[in-house]
Amino acid sequence: MVFEIGYEPFFLTTKNYISDINIQCFSEIPTLPHHFQKPVFEAENDTQKFYSIYKMDNDLVFLIYNQQNINEIQQYAVLDESFKNWKIYSHSNPEGQINPLRYPMGPIVMQYLTVKSEAVMIHASCVFDGEKGRIFTGFSGAGKSTMSKIWAEAGNLIINDDRLIIRKTREGYFAYNTPMYYADEPKKAPLSSIFLIKHSPENKIIKLSGALAVSKVLAFCIQNNFDKYFIANNLNFIAELSTQVAVYELGVVPDMNIINYVLTNE
Repeated sequence: MVFEIGYEPFFLTTKNYISDINIQCFSEIPTLPHHFQKPVFEAENDTQKFYSIYKMDNDLVFLIYNQQNINEIQQYAVLDESFKNWKIYSHSNPEGQINPLRYPMGPIVMQYLTVKSEAVMIHASCVFDGEKGRIFTGFSGAGKSTMSKIWAEAGNLIINDDRLIIRKTREGYFAYNTPMYYADEPKKAPLSSIFLIKHSPENKIIKLSGALAVSKVLAFCIQNNFDKYFIANNLNFIAELSTQVAVYELGVVPDMNIINYVLTNE
């Protein structure tokens, strides 16, 4: 097996642990069943199709598409009803190797790991000043990566600038990075606040609460809402999170002044 370079820093060699999930990896994709019904979920946008999810008895079946050739099935995966056991089938490369977590399979596995945990995955960036972790999220092009760079230039640590897991622990809520296409060590930060950012002619901040805060944060969480349990789990998590972690709408002028503005007004 081979893995994208971003996974390597996350590998553990210790044997004394209990795994949250088990993944069986197979070379070559079998003949697909003919009794698939209509997909229960399709992950796609206007230009690209990422994966389709089907129900087969009590299992979930995933067809993962090659992002360079959308007509090619990259992986075929089965997740059992316990959400603990995966089977992932991948085509071998010319050297006889398989890459079972090739994008977008890896993030899918991590996202379904959060479904039965006190956690969510969110499309966002996060910075850490040594005491507080701040998440910046928003629509594509809103400036999440730009905000990370501005805060990093001021001495903050970038936890991640694209895909995070927020998890509830006994010590509170933490933001964690996830393996990317580049190498980066595992990092986490205690979560202090979430900022829903957008471009603005002037810096402007509004604190949100209640259903408005929940709905706006949930909009940027990575989710497959074809099952009422998934929806309830995400709603309950974000509802509790928003009582412990401040949520703001933030209009941003993307320069160094935004840092003092946030520190003064949050």
